[in-house]
Amino acid sequence: MNNRGFTLMELLIVIALIGILSAMGTFAFSQYSKKSHIVNQTRMLYGDLMEYRIKALYEKKNWTFKISPTSYDIYSSADTTVEPVSTVILKYPVYPNITHITFNSRGLTTNIGAVCVDSVSDAVVDSVVISTTRVKIGKKKEGTPCVSDNINAK
Repeated sequence: MNNRGFTLMELLIVIALIGILSAMGTFAFSQYSKKSHIVNQTRMLYGDLMEYRIKALYEKKNWTFKISPTSYDIYSSADTTVEPVSTVILKYPVYPNITHITFNSRGLTTNIGAVCVDSVSDAVVDSVVISTTRVKIGKKKEGTPCVSDNINAK
């Protein structure tokens, strides 16, 4: 019996196993990273909607969101022809069924609907539901359109 070390075949098998495990780990990490970015983007939109809803209530003035698939603009009035106060670029596209959300001086809106992130992953949350008096975050049911009835609020 030869006790001088590992054979070439044993080393090749170990290297192949390390390569396979690395490939599986990289794929799992990229899926986890995508889910995390979708959740962060959804929570950022939810946080901004809540912040400006509260601002409208306390400052007694209108705040408007103009939502497109790649970004959303925030205006300090109901007039969206002027320069926005802030523009947020989105990493993942969204599919809103409403494009303008205006919070009045009482913190209410007449523009009700939902905004969903383009998501086929199993992210925990991927949608924001806007009603007259509330803004809720939730998860859209797979394979359904982006409407309030298809979103489970969290």
